[in-house]
Amino acid sequence: MSGLETAIRNALERSERSNAEVRARIYQSARQALENGLKKQEIEDPEIIAKQRHRLEAVIHAIETEERAALKARVASPVVSLADVKGKGDAAARDSAAATAPVQQEPGFRAEARPVSTGDGGLGVLGALRPERDGPRLSSPPVAGDEKSTDAGTPGSSAPDLGVTEKRPRKRRRGRLLSLVMVVATLAAAVGAGAWWVQTNDLLKSPAERDTNIANPPAVVETEDFPAAAGLPTLGAQEGFSGDWIEVFTSADAAAIKPGARASAEPFDDDGGERIRLTSAAAAKEGEVAIDIPADVLAELSGKSSTLALSVQALPGKTTEFSVECDFAALGACGRHRFTAHDERVDMLFKISFDGDVAPDGSGKLLINSDVSGAGNSLDLFAIRVLPGQ
Repeated sequence: MSGLETAIRNALERSERSNAEVRARIYQSARQALENGLKKQEIEDPEIIAKQRHRLEAVIHAIETEERAALKARVASPVVSLADVKGKGDAAARDSAAATAPVQQEPGFRAEARPVSTGDGGLGVLGALRPERDGPRLSSPPVAGDEKSTDAGTPGSSAPDLGVTEKRPRKRRRGRLLSLVMVVATLAAAVGAGAWWVQTNDLLKSPAERDTNIANPPAVVETEDFPAAAGLPTLGAQEGFSGDWIEVFTSADAAAIKPGARASAEPFDDDGGERIRLTSAAAAKEGEVAIDIPADVLAELSGKSSTLALSVQALPGKTTEFSVECDFAALGACGRHRFTAHDERVDMLFKISFDGDVAPDGSGKLLINSDVSGAGNSLDLFAIRVLPGQ
């Protein structure tokens, strides 16, 4: 699981991580990668599969919490220009250097500025040039005839400070080169990790190329488990719905709920709002909760591709994976969809399509199992809405 967590964080680093939809697509890709890995390893134990899915959802939840906190911190923190910081740092460095460094003068200038006494046999000039003896010496011996120009402070004399000033740009260039090498190495490591993740999960191969052991049958739509939301984004509860959405079920419609033999539905009304708490003690049919869908709503879905939205939330501090199925009388079924709910209210969306102009002969049912692992985790249901297609 640490490999998927690393891959998720690397993908967020290379993407527009402040966009919630981009992060949702990355999390969905990680879920699909886990499913492919379990199938590739031929793991069929439901308990092991459920644990792996729960662990991945916990990792995704932790990463999403970090991303939201980092986004709030970036919005709250003042933006400081890098040029201002660098300018203040350079100014402080210059002030500190000016306060601590001893005052030095060029020997040649000192020789010209100091008056030369004629009574000491030329010692005044030698004393004026004495600092040159403490500076760096030339590697080659002095040429005859240059001593006079050196003693006189002419341009032919060697200034020790020039060697120091020539070395400073080289140090800066060396530091910049080291920084560039570190940046390139970091980018190369990130690209390598992303390539390894893509290669490991065979994301660049077609479905026919990924499975070379048996012949792949033609792709058909069956009433099996599908990935959560079928690629559709989730809507936050604060975003609301437009007037085109039809409200199929609310917490006031408790009479429309029929729990199975090993399921229960209890109304709740507290600070979290009005809702129905669904609890399934089994992963089979007896653990499902049936919710009636009126015939007039089914008539709006006939012959169209529509969107169904469930406003749900897990219990505080809990995570549950639940399933949704359709039994819409003459219209047929819509497959089995799985979702993972956390302890925050969210709207789960998925597509339902019914071809032809078959008229419904009665009401239908929406079947919900609050915990497909059979552990008995509960799910709070706030509302069910549908957006009919055109």
